[in-house]
Amino acid sequence: MSIVIEKQNKTNLYFSSVMVLIICISDYCRQKQYFQISANLNDKADNVYKFETLGMFQTNSVTKKDASFICCFNLGRIVRRFRTKINGIAYFYLHKELLQFTEYRKILYTHLVMKGVQLLYLQIVQPPKQIIDWKWWDATEIQTRNLNAMLTRQLCEKIETDYLMSWLSTLGGGFSALGEQFSRCAEVAGKISMRQLYIGIHLGDPFLQARCKLYYSVSLLQIGRLRSAKYVIKEQYNFALSHQEVDERLLKMCKGIWQRLQYEYGLKLKKKRQRENLLRDEGAGDK
Repeated sequence: MSIVIEKQNKTNLYFSSVMVLIICISDYCRQKQYFQISANLNDKADNVYKFETLGMFQTNSVTKKDASFICCFNLGRIVRRFRTKINGIAYFYLHKELLQFTEYRKILYTHLVMKGVQLLYLQIVQPPKQIIDWKWWDATEIQTRNLNAMLTRQLCEKIETDYLMSWLSTLGGGFSALGEQFSRCAEVAGKISMRQLYIGIHLGDPFLQARCKLYYSVSLLQIGRLRSAKYVIKEQYNFALSHQEVDERLLKMCKGIWQRLQYEYGLKLKKKRQRENLLRDEGAGDK
């Protein structure tokens, strides 16, 4: 008990001579890092404001009481805090200013201490828009050149892929139109749809893959593989309904091709009945 009283007396003397501002930074993972800004009043020429790191702690392992101990040199002192949110980009520049400029630390220190604030709590949140890190702080010129080359390559690949998909769609539509009369053209249209599907798999776009499969189902209808086309259409229709944001375009494509499938089944049934009637008439004539 006497040891605790002695520590509290020392702390009161310390706070009376030098006021300390604690800054607590809580990141996306709720890990907390503590800094302090203190004024060295021993320097008679000008106050030197120091910016020191107290340490990093995890929220799960540090209780509220322990956090107050950390902020007040493990003595459990209740402090007045000011809590605000700041995005990661703004905090990056704030931390840089606090590290490099004494005058900026002095302004922040004086403004908060005059209001009685002893703990500044900064909760880092996601920025409204993300930025591309064109250059890392520890990156060499070769690393920066490689990073720019990677971004340029991905951008050019995306542009060329979109250009190729538009050409394949035009070509596949032409062969699909001819496939109404020529089965060979319908087979070529199916091969083009498979090429588009490979591109969709490479891009990792599931909705593009679903549309390519529906294009392929049209070629299956044209060459008479109605059952295979039926399974493809049902699969893509269930896929379109399984997402929270329903793709109306994909649903309408499924419904349209399903109507075409029903029409083909109707024609097939009609031809079957005509053939049966013809055979029945021929059998009656023989008698």
